[in-house]
Amino acid sequence: MPFSIRQARSTTCDPVVQSGAMFDRVILVLMRRLEAVIGVILALMVILVFGNVVLRYGFNSGITVSEELSRYLFIWLTFIGAVVAMHEHAHLGIDSLVRVLPRKGKLFCVVASDLLMLAAVGLLFHGSWKQTLINLSTKSPVAQVPLASIYVAGLVASVLLGILILRHLYQVLFVGATDKDLVLSVESEDMAGLEQATQLFLAKENGGAGAQGGGTRSGGRP
Repeated sequence: MPFSIRQARSTTCDPVVQSGAMFDRVILVLMRRLEAVIGVILALMVILVFGNVVLRYGFNSGITVSEELSRYLFIWLTFIGAVVAMHEHAHLGIDSLVRVLPRKGKLFCVVASDLLMLAAVGLLFHGSWKQTLINLSTKSPVAQVPLASIYVAGLVASVLLGILILRHLYQVLFVGATDKDLVLSVESEDMAGLEQATQLFLAKENGGAGAQGGGTRSGGRP
């Protein structure tokens, strides 16, 4: 039996690989659910804000809790969106240096970045936990919503972010990662457009130089 077939079968039967694949499926399902939650939060914010404007200017009334609830929903939206963006490697960043590094350099940068993010997530969890305990008995002035519910968003986000970062770190160190997995962010549209324009300009310059060189060689023949 060829080695590649034996290796494929052993990889398929490996319980570690199977558990990792199952964990990835669970994470994927969770991210889809979080995206649905984001859609619901956006819909509620539109109803609260737009409905309050219509009632205020059209009927001289309004939704009393609209401002507070929309603010709290926006906080949850921000933290949940950060988790989804982390899963999809969609956070903005400048990766011009990382892209030109060799694979070992990319691995070093990715591991260092994951460790720094874990430290930041730990600080986020610690601060959110302390604020949750402090505000357990405090309620908002209008909606009477417990203010601890705001800081629970930081707890949930820090736990999910920590799980995603640990999973990525394990994959890079022990499973193996592609070059795509070694880039944790995306550039902004302006930076991407500038890079694309630079590559197009260099391609035109190289093409023009090649055509000019070919014409010189053909003109020099007897």
